[in-house]
Amino acid sequence: MTDSDFDSKVIQSNESWLVEFYAPWCGHCKQLEPEYNRLPSKLNGEVKVGKVDATVHSRSGSDYGVQGYPTIIFIPP
Repeated sequence: MTDSDFDSKVIQSNESWLVEFYAPWCGHCKQLEPEYNRLPSKLNGEVKVGKVDATVHSRSGSDYGVQGYPTIIFIPP
């Protein structure tokens, strides 16, 4: 996701979201990626899953106080 579509996809949604704020150079983010990519199928659509490259789209991460990577935040409807 990007700063321009974060609000319309997540904030204005009637669904719960699990959002990972990551940096492409982050070793921990790279290790997490395979498991995080499996989450949508494990959650069976009960919770939406998304990712934001917070080094490029910093407004969204800043709004949630992201200070390190990866940061995963649950956002209810």
